[in-house]
Amino acid sequence: MNQLERILHYFPETTLPVLISDDHLSDYEAESEPFPQSFIEEVLLLWEKDADEFTEFIPCFRLPKEEKFETVVYWKGGLLRYDFILVTLDKNGEIINKKSIASTIVNDNIIKKSVAAIEPDLIINIIAGQTLDGEEYDANMSKSFSMEILPSGEVIFAFDGLN
Repeated sequence: MNQLERILHYFPETTLPVLISDDHLSDYEAESEPFPQSFIEEVLLLWEKDADEFTEFIPCFRLPKEEKFETVVYWKGGLLRYDFILVTLDKNGEIINKKSIASTIVNDNIIKKSVAAIEPDLIINIIAGQTLDGEEYDANMSKSFSMEILPSGEVIFAFDGLN
């Protein structure tokens, strides 16, 4: 099994569009097998330099196969920060790009959340907002933006008229 096959093994293929948020984490967890410690040490800790012994990882899914790259999404849970990480990989299993596309970040009494939707055209639409602890969320304070996965596997921000 080559490096790419070894990585893809943990990520069930999904269909697009797909919504990525904390609300769906238990679904992802139920549909994939957990990462063994050896995979975390040999692969994920190379990708995640800031991980510590308390960091958790959950495989979520992979996007339908593209000609020049594969795309996987996993959840990374740390202290007061939870991210859904999108990684594009070349055919050798080497990282092309890695981005957090949805997250929950707790900073003092401010909770920042973002959710993402990956569309069939590989546009990633993201809505981000924040709330003070105990206050009701105000959707008018949210920001929306997009990323795009290019045919090369690069992930870029796209600012075309959103917000």
